[in-house]
Amino acid sequence: MSKSTIDAVFPAGRFDKFLMLIDGNRQMYDFMGKFVYCSLHKMMREEDVKRLEAAIDRCTNPPGGSVDECVHVVNDDGEYDRFLVSVQDCCDSKHYRIEFQNLSDCERTLTRMRDKCNILQDYLTISGKAYFIYWPDAGNFRLFWADYEQLIELYNLPFDKWMEEVLDREMVMESDRDIFCAFCQSLRRVDQGQSFLFRGSILTRGGNKDAYKVKFLSRVYGGKKVVIGSWTVVNEQTGNDVDDFVEGSKVDDMTKILNKAAVTDYAETAVKAGGQVAIVMIDVDNFKMVNDTYGHLFGDKVIIAVAEVIKKTVGENGAAGRVGGDEFMVVVRDFVDEVGLRNYLRTIKTNVASLFQDKLGVNRVSCSIGASRSGIDSNQYKELVRIADKALYIAKQKGGNRFIIYSEEKHGQFHMAEDDYDMAEIRDSYYSEKDLTRFNELLADVVLKGSGSLQPLLEFAVGTLTVDRLIVLWGEGESMLAVSHSGQAGTSEEEMLLWNKQYLDLFQGDMLTITNTNMLEFTLPEVYAVFGGHGVRSVIQHVLRGRDGELKGLVLAEECVKLKHFPKLAVQLFESMCKIINSVLIREE
Repeated sequence: MSKSTIDAVFPAGRFDKFLMLIDGNRQMYDFMGKFVYCSLHKMMREEDVKRLEAAIDRCTNPPGGSVDECVHVVNDDGEYDRFLVSVQDCCDSKHYRIEFQNLSDCERTLTRMRDKCNILQDYLTISGKAYFIYWPDAGNFRLFWADYEQLIELYNLPFDKWMEEVLDREMVMESDRDIFCAFCQSLRRVDQGQSFLFRGSILTRGGNKDAYKVKFLSRVYGGKKVVIGSWTVVNEQTGNDVDDFVEGSKVDDMTKILNKAAVTDYAETAVKAGGQVAIVMIDVDNFKMVNDTYGHLFGDKVIIAVAEVIKKTVGENGAAGRVGGDEFMVVVRDFVDEVGLRNYLRTIKTNVASLFQDKLGVNRVSCSIGASRSGIDSNQYKELVRIADKALYIAKQKGGNRFIIYSEEKHGQFHMAEDDYDMAEIRDSYYSEKDLTRFNELLADVVLKGSGSLQPLLEFAVGTLTVDRLIVLWGEGESMLAVSHSGQAGTSEEEMLLWNKQYLDLFQGDMLTITNTNMLEFTLPEVYAVFGGHGVRSVIQHVLRGRDGELKGLVLAEECVKLKHFPKLAVQLFESMCKIINSVLIREE
């Protein structure tokens, strides 16, 4: 496969030889769920693992083949569903495209689709740009508008509470209050084929007043009564529908996603309502260069394509808006946890990077993303936007084409009240000049004083590299030198890694970075056991060599709390430190 974007109706992704997910469509990330950082082996019955591996062998002989196989995969209830798996060799002997189609769920899916078709057919019998749905049994009311593949909620709350809010905030003109109340009573009674005309500011949430034509009908879905209706803005003089109300007031003309005012209003309302909300700021990297090199017409195509990627990724779980030339704001709701949010952001980043590859080549489109989360970073909309903006700045400073979810532990505390806050201070919160100076001083001590100064260096480097453990191993047997940042003994267990040839083959230039040690569970179980015994989830390693180039030791930087993608600067610092340590140990020998 030449592109990292995976286009498929069903869960599909690109996997490495360990059957670890490299990238995939959104369905694949949802499908794997808690197993997203594990090998596919974890999700299948034991007897089906061999069947899948056999299918992979068949599709690689000859290279570029494609094979279908049936396997059983665990579902959210802990039971196994039967899947049709399509495996395609990517012709590099290292990666495979795998797509899953749930055969067990086909009948359930068809039933759901029939229900959806029934609802859509009923909606076609009524007109309007805004819609509402009322569940009499639950008493819940939802008012939204749908246009350009977006579904934007205006209200979603108990009907009585919504009616009270509309009246208390005077969102219906005084002369039309009785008509509005009659509409509410008729809706409660589930009357058939009713239509009402009144004036107010309900769609604008207390803003400009318009004339509304509201009509509804009742239906039964799944044995329960549901009332569906349209909410149309009309010309007060002629009574004709204002067809361009949504597009004229809420949609960006070029991209057909929300404009700045509309997405801002949506975000403020979402944060105020509580619940799980992420504010995401997105900026196209080097967009000026694209405009200057390929012209403004092509630049417009890029903006439209990026907007389409964002809109389709977020779907009904939030809203996307354009807030500037090449700047976007996204509101993501109900993303479950940080892993879920990362899946959204990763999908946006990966899909944007796949745009116009044939035309742009090495000048490919990319984007930088910054995100903040309500309930974690702040519960105030303005603060969340500022935090997301500054997380975006960090992403830009680190070279772009990445996303940053703000974390106070990693990025420091932002001074939200200061409009002129120095952005360089944010950059330094990751690797400050003071920290790097101290790091170099401790390296110099090791060069001057020898290995006896290793522990202070490792102790400081743990914080600088933001890892949990640092270990240096040198020699073998009883004479082996084993130093950790904490000074504790008993770290020589990793010595066996030096003599596992299959494991050493994974190193490149004496360096190996593993962001997810689960990849080793089935291919190198003895190595996985070593890391698992120490609770290691991610690790950077550097081989130490003797005077004649023979293997003599190993340096490990270990992350034990969560999976970690090590920043490029952290890897560079680690490599430089290891080379200096190696030279000192050779000298002492």
